[in-house]
Amino acid sequence: MSCNKQLPITNYQWSAAAGVCPQVVIGNWILVICCCFIFGNTLSAKEELVTLPERDSVQLTIYNSEDLTLVRERRTLSFKQGNNRLQFSWANTLIDPTSVEFEPVGKDAQDALEVMDVSYPAESHEMLIWTVACTKPAGYEVEISYFTSGISWSAEYTGMVNAAENAMDLTAYVTVTNNSGEEYEDAEVRLVVGVIHLVERIIDLARPRQPMPSAPAMDKGEMRDMAKRARGGEAQNGMQKPKEIQKAGLSEYYIYTVEGQETIPNRWSKRLRSFEIKDVPLKTVYRLEPDKHGPLFTKVLEFKNDEAHKLGKEPLPDGLVRLYKRVSDGRLGYMGAIASKYIPKNEEVKVNVGPDAECTMKEKRGSLKKKDLTFRNNRLVGWTTVEEFEIEVKNFRNRDVEVEIHRSMQGLFEFESDDAWEKHDADTQKIHFTLKAGESRKLSFKVTTKNGENAR
Repeated sequence: MSCNKQLPITNYQWSAAAGVCPQVVIGNWILVICCCFIFGNTLSAKEELVTLPERDSVQLTIYNSEDLTLVRERRTLSFKQGNNRLQFSWANTLIDPTSVEFEPVGKDAQDALEVMDVSYPAESHEMLIWTVACTKPAGYEVEISYFTSGISWSAEYTGMVNAAENAMDLTAYVTVTNNSGEEYEDAEVRLVVGVIHLVERIIDLARPRQPMPSAPAMDKGEMRDMAKRARGGEAQNGMQKPKEIQKAGLSEYYIYTVEGQETIPNRWSKRLRSFEIKDVPLKTVYRLEPDKHGPLFTKVLEFKNDEAHKLGKEPLPDGLVRLYKRVSDGRLGYMGAIASKYIPKNEEVKVNVGPDAECTMKEKRGSLKKKDLTFRNNRLVGWTTVEEFEIEVKNFRNRDVEVEIHRSMQGLFEFESDDAWEKHDADTQKIHFTLKAGESRKLSFKVTTKNGENAR
C-alpha cells in the first residue's frame, strides 16, 4: 500500500464533537490522534480525507513453530499538549489484540508521553483506544508492537555435487509467506529457529467473540520477555545482493536476520537466499539396509553441520535438501532429496540417491546345523541353529568408496565374526569400511539362534 495514498471517505470513519482528528493508517489498521476533543456517540459520522504518513520502520520476527510473528512498527506522530486519543483497529487481520503494546521511543518521548488508559469502544469489537498524555507538544517516534498469525517461513537447500561426488556447493533459501491480512513494506525480516509453547493459538485470539480481548496466549511477563529478547538492531536502509543472514544464538532458539529490507504483500510469498558455501566436503557411502531399502546397495551422500564441512556455526532449520549433478552433456541431473528435520550442530545429513549397481554384494550360507533338540510328548519344542555365512562385496567404480552393511537377525541370537562388526540395535549388526577402486572384500560370520523353549 502506498504510504501517500488518501483514505476513502467510506473507510475508517470517525466522529468528534468539534474539530478534525488527524488519522494514521497502517496497512489494514488505523491510528487516530484526537487532541482535546469530545467523542460523539457513534463511529459512523463521515470525516474529511486524510494523507497517510509513512512508516519509519517495521520489523517481523517469525516464530515458525507456533504460527506466531512479533511485529514492531515505528512511526513519528505529532502530539499536542494534554490528552491525545489514539485508535488501533485489527479488523480483517490476524493480530492478537491481547498483545498490542504502545511505547514511546527515546528519552525525550518517554519523558513527554504517558499512556493514561486503554478503552474498548462498544461500537466495535475489533478496536482499542489509547489515551496518551503529552507534557511537551512535538513530533515523537513511537513503537506499536503486537503478535500476529498467518506469517510463516520455510527453508530449502540446494547442493550442486561435483563429478567426484566428494564436494558440493550448498545454497540455502528461505521462503516467507504472508497470509496475515496486513501488508508490510520495507520490513526487516528475522526468522526464529527453535520451539516455543503457547497456551492458546494466536489465530484464535485474533477473532474474539466478545468486545473485550480474551486472556493472553502467554503469561504477560513471558510475552513481554520474548518480545524483548527478539529485539535488537534497527532496520537497515538499502539492500545488497547477495543477501546474508546474520545469526544470533539464544538459549532456546536461534534468530536469523535477513540482510536489508523486504516488502511482503498480503497473500504473497517471497524467496530469499540465506547463504551459499562453496566446496562443502561430501562423503559417498554405499549402504545396504535390506529392512529399509531392499536387497541392493543404495548410494547415500553425507555431510555434517560442523566446522570441518564449513558449517556448524548454528543449527540449520528443517527443510528440503535437494542434490543435483552435472551429467556428461553438461545438463543438470537430479540426484535425490530428503525432507530434513531441524539439524543441530555436528548432526549428519544423509541423502539417499537410490540404488547403484557399481557396488554389489553376494551372500552364501556355508553350513546349517541344529543342536540341543528338546522334545516333549514326541514333539520338538526347542532347538538351536548354527549358521555360517560368507559375503563378498565388490567396488566397480574407479575410485574408493565407503561401504556400510546392516545385517538383521530374529529371535535370541549370538553373532560371531573376526571382522569389525558392531551392534547397531537389539536385532542388527553393522560394519563400515572403505573399499578401494576395483577391489573386493570377503566377510565371514556365524549366527547361533535359540528357538522355541531353548530361547527361554
